[in-house]
Amino acid sequence: MNRDEFNTHISGQLNRNLEALFNQVLEMGGLVEQQLNDLNRALENNDYALAHSAMLLDKTINKEEIEIDRLCANVLARQQPTASDLRLIVMAIRVAIDLERMGDEAVKIAKLAMEQCSTNRDCTQMPAYGYLRQLMQASSEMIQKSLNGFSRLDISDVMSVYREEEQMDEVLKQAMAAIQQELLAADSADKVDLQVRMLMAVRAAERITDHALNIGESVVYLVKGKDIRDLDEEAMRQLLEDNAR
Repeated sequence: MNRDEFNTHISGQLNRNLEALFNQVLEMGGLVEQQLNDLNRALENNDYALAHSAMLLDKTINKEEIEIDRLCANVLARQQPTASDLRLIVMAIRVAIDLERMGDEAVKIAKLAMEQCSTNRDCTQMPAYGYLRQLMQASSEMIQKSLNGFSRLDISDVMSVYREEEQMDEVLKQAMAAIQQELLAADSADKVDLQVRMLMAVRAAERITDHALNIGESVVYLVKGKDIRDLDEEAMRQLLEDNAR
């Protein structure tokens, strides 16, 4: 499949609607990328303004999801989409949901960062802080690969996104163990509160990596017409290698 297929219909309006849908997904994805990049910089530099900016972006991301839903409904109600068009519509709805949920999870992390900045808490010294940064950096890299794959209708990076998500599952386990140890040693309500906030943040960051993988899987569905969500690693690798030949 290539992107030109969405511009070969007799109906010029259908061509324009499909192109608008494609671009809207990329626009929404770009906003989530910006949100995650702002969060990474906020956590690295203890920057309240960047964390606040990342949180405010969530409203715009939510509006983008509504617009994608509108475009999909418009094509289904007024045009006669082909099988490949329908895959784009299904994929756009899936991706919009994942992107919106990524935005929601990012808000949880932004709140931790803002609390850190406003109270001058030195979260960088917490054992789980390094894991949070690792998860967030992976999130940015994974969503970039998945969205680049969508933009080019290219699934060559999906396997690396899959493997990175598995690695982040292990990072989450390590972060949870570190937080549990800190909670057992906590000698004040303030320290317990901070650890609970960090627990929520690392869980949110790991969920973001899950959604980034979901988007990569949706790209495979669009390009290959196959749902790979239930495939094991070997079956997925075989499918992607067959595509590369």
